[in-house]
Amino acid sequence: MEQLLWWMPLWMADYWVELTGNWKLTRAIDQALAAQDAEALAVFKTGTLRATFTEKGMVARTDELVAYAELVVAVDGCAYRYHRLFSHLELSA
Repeated sequence: MEQLLWWMPLWMADYWVELTGNWKLTRAIDQALAAQDAEALAVFKTGTLRATFTEKGMVARTDELVAYAELVVAVDGCAYRYHRLFSHLELSA
């Protein structure tokens, strides 16, 4: 999929990644709920991404955002949208 993104206009690539990523993210949340996985569910707290729109919010929640980004990158199989949103974060994966 990453190779396909290089050939698309940026707005189309963003739309495609969001569409597939949101579907996969929803499935990941459903699977975490079904498995009663408290660790995975901890990064899906309401408002996790809402705090990232300010620099202060990003600094305050860096650890939580890294955990969120790593989990979703693993689900998406693609780090594209998280490198764009959180380019300053160091992912361990």
